[in-house]
Amino acid sequence: MLKTAAALILSGSLSLAAPTALAKDNSEPAPVNVVGLQATMDKVADKANVGGIGMAIIRDGDLVHTLYAGEAEPGVPVSQKHWFNTASVAKTLIAETVLRLVARDAMGLDDPVAEHYRHPDLADDPRYALLTPRIILSHQTTLKNWPNNYEDGQLAFQGEPGDGQISYSGAGVEILMRYLEQRFGKTYPELVDAELLAPLGIKGVRVGRSADVEVAVTRGINKDGEWQDAFRRSQGGSIIERSDYSAADNMYATVPGYAALLSAIIANRNLPERLATERRHMLSSGSKRDMGYDCPPNIGFCPDRFGYGLGWAVFEHEGQVILNHGGNDFAEHAQVWFDTESGNGMVLFMTGGNAFRHGLEIIAAVDPDLPLVRYYSALIALMESSGGN
Repeated sequence: MLKTAAALILSGSLSLAAPTALAKDNSEPAPVNVVGLQATMDKVADKANVGGIGMAIIRDGDLVHTLYAGEAEPGVPVSQKHWFNTASVAKTLIAETVLRLVARDAMGLDDPVAEHYRHPDLADDPRYALLTPRIILSHQTTLKNWPNNYEDGQLAFQGEPGDGQISYSGAGVEILMRYLEQRFGKTYPELVDAELLAPLGIKGVRVGRSADVEVAVTRGINKDGEWQDAFRRSQGGSIIERSDYSAADNMYATVPGYAALLSAIIANRNLPERLATERRHMLSSGSKRDMGYDCPPNIGFCPDRFGYGLGWAVFEHEGQVILNHGGNDFAEHAQVWFDTESGNGMVLFMTGGNAFRHGLEIIAAVDPDLPLVRYYSALIALMESSGGN
């Protein structure tokens, strides 16, 4: 189980939430040691498997610090103008877009997906009729992550959708994307712009590759320290074209751009309280199919509860409710999170392969007592003591 959990962390399939301070007295977190944090980021950026790093710190819903380290490409320091591939953090866009469509009564969270879109691999399975936006966003489809996780390359249910068990699935999110396109007669990028980004005035977030991203995109760097071509999809894989887009992967954002979006999400802008409450409600937890969503025995620290709500991981500990999403691909790492009560949060974008531990080191430099730091540090220590990687 421990090796499986490690694989999920490094692949981005396990996206647990990152909380703020442990204190239950609602006191303000300690001031950020910006000089010390910058020193930590510079040290991490010097590692062979890390290229560039961008970070934003949010307090009470407001952006208070942005910091950068390393290079966007060889010889070019990373800065606020640079766009990062944020991997699976892309899934937060479809979650927030759906919530705003629901907010204006254009659709419902429990509407049947099959009424507007039928996936060819699943259309003849009666369980397809059970799929809804709520089930997909909370990763209860029972589908594996991608078709290439199946021996025959064809999607298939592993159980009955909506069973409360996590089956983290990018393919499921792509089904929801196609459903939205068919139902509303627009491409997914058009929907995200019209329903989410434009109303909130967000400029620094793009569903996929675009002309403005091309001007200042960071280049990935793999686990062996080898720089990759811009827009490289995977190690040895194809290049992402302008016509390509996904709801589950390869969203591009600048640090200030996504920080502005996260601040708007924290403030529940264009979102009624009833939907903000739904967003943070835990809908799925644990898994018989995807190991790593329950704390293993003998771990030194475990949160009280964690699982998925509407498109976000939900992390509950000592009365705090944190919403988070992470992303890991072969040449990038990302973490975004916020505390639903205090409005504190963080955006961390990195280029680098196997960079999860390095990201954890940076987050720890902000607050070493974060439950995120305690949990993952304990999990890594347990894996290492058991002979895991």
